[in-house]
Amino acid sequence: MLANLSHGNKHLAAAAMLAAALGFALAGPAQPARAATSDEPAVAIREAVAAHFNIPPDLLQGGKVLITVHMNLDRTGAIVGSPAVAATGGTEAARKGFSAAALRAVVVASPFTMLPKDKYESWKEVVLRFEPGDPTP
Repeated sequence: MLANLSHGNKHLAAAAMLAAALGFALAGPAQPARAATSDEPAVAIREAVAAHFNIPPDLLQGGKVLITVHMNLDRTGAIVGSPAVAATGGTEAARKGFSAAALRAVVVASPFTMLPKDKYESWKEVVLRFEPGDPTP
């Protein structure tokens, strides 16, 4: 499960589940569909954050929780100010625990230096959505 990201043979399965559970969108005006390269900043941020998203096992029983982290980035990929974290669903303990895990993952993963500098306007504002522990596909 997601809580076992660093334990034994479950690592690959947990990483796959995490990738499915960790969604994100670049905030900003709606834009027409573009070539696959337009998703590169999204993939880069998602992979960087997913590598640091660890959930205490006891929180997985706290019900379905949705965490949203909204952050602004400067041109170097560093977080500007404090990310805003919102949590819905689940128990209060689960919301607090998942919120802390999501915020910790974002802060540890930054700065996002891999982002293309020439596309700064497309990634200067980021919204990450975490749905940890969701057993449904």
